[in-house]
Amino acid sequence: MVDLRTQARRLLVLGLLRSAQPFSAPRRRTKTVPVRTARVRRAAARSPEVGYHDYDGWRCAYRRYDGCSPAVVLLHPIGLGLSGWFWTKVAEALPNEVFVPDFVGCGLSDPWDPDERGMSLPGAYARQVEALWRERIGKPCVVATQGGIAPVGVLLASRSSDDWDGARAVAGLALVSPPTWRDIAGGLDRREVAKNYEQLTSRLGRWGFDVLRREAFIRFFSDLFLFAGACDDAWVANCLEDDARPKSEQPVFAFNAGIVNARPLYDELASCVDQPVRVVEGAGDKRARDRGGYEDAIVDCDRVTIPSACNVVGWENPEATAAAVSSLVAKARKRGRLDEEDVIIVS
Repeated sequence: MVDLRTQARRLLVLGLLRSAQPFSAPRRRTKTVPVRTARVRRAAARSPEVGYHDYDGWRCAYRRYDGCSPAVVLLHPIGLGLSGWFWTKVAEALPNEVFVPDFVGCGLSDPWDPDERGMSLPGAYARQVEALWRERIGKPCVVATQGGIAPVGVLLASRSSDDWDGARAVAGLALVSPPTWRDIAGGLDRREVAKNYEQLTSRLGRWGFDVLRREAFIRFFSDLFLFAGACDDAWVANCLEDDARPKSEQPVFAFNAGIVNARPLYDELASCVDQPVRVVEGAGDKRARDRGGYEDAIVDCDRVTIPSACNVVGWENPEATAAAVSSLVAKARKRGRLDEEDVIIVS
């Protein structure tokens, strides 16, 4: 019989694996789309300004990089010590104006404790970005997501309400290392998700999480599942720094339980008729074989493979990732989704 501590470790590791988009099955050869770029001026090195806005009583932080139109919004993954810093290298490589929000409970945004105030995920995260768009952007933009946070980008592109028209606001959507097609289209079993969350947030689950948040484990896990090679010291240092925030574990528990991915999104993905969608994946990502459904269901969808990368391509190969996003901007412009002015392609 498996003792409770061993069971807790297994549950936590399974949750972390879901967050990281790990290896699962042998990869088949897939059709990829070359990223065509033009040799034009690159954006000068720049530091972001940190700003804040309100969303439903939360104080939400974001980083803004100055640059040309249109704006690009980069949505960070949820995981141990992860927040908007994840996109630093890609944001610096893009010539566009870039916005990188910290989701509630992450980075410099207000901490979140579900026992004090609940949120409906992933919808709340999508509405947080909508509030940022209304306050600071106000024009069609391109959105890129990382890993299992893809449902937030899908909702942004497809949702319609009294104060939001995703079909107009989101000119193009890049899903970087997204979940498999089966998981995102069909969602997860809600009873299993609830059970996962109960176990992860139990006394024993929290004890196990404290074990896993140590530097040695972060490095081991990142090398084994996230990077094509070894992770760098900056990656580990950033994870440790952000994990030290008050209640930083709360979004991780919710995400690793599967809450963000519980809702089936087939209809929302199929509704992206006019918006170009791009699936960006690392050459070392063995889950690529299970993402073919994106191209089958979405009218205007292609896939781009990033060399020398596995599951965190924006950190491993930021130049190629920026080029994939940049050429999607150009594609959206060609489709008439963006204004002609100031569209620059990074080479």
